[in-house]
Amino acid sequence: MDGRDDNVTFTYSGRIVKWQTLERAKDYETVVVFMEMEGVEHAGYLMRKGDVVIAKGEVAKAVRDAGIEGVEMAVAPPLDTNALIMLRVNRPVKDVIVDVVDIAFGFLRERGFI
Repeated sequence: MDGRDDNVTFTYSGRIVKWQTLERAKDYETVVVFMEMEGVEHAGYLMRKGDVVIAKGEVAKAVRDAGIEGVEMAVAPPLDTNALIMLRVNRPVKDVIVDVVDIAFGFLRERGFI
């Protein structure tokens, strides 16, 4: 993983993934996660690729349902961004990010999005 602690880029399954810290407090950190996805249009809380449309909140629900230790919150990111998901974590992000991206990637793949 390359970058500062609050802006890190790495590769997952051939795709560039980045997280950016929005807020860091004593007991938690809030981050947005971006994933390189060719041909994807972001429109508010939705992502579209061809005829396939997915709500970013569905990706967040898949992450929440996975029950990843350290992930307190997984929600759709702010609607004015191309981020995939927003997280609040109570462990170092580097300790949970691969699990989060694995769940998100699997969700998107199952729906024929990637």
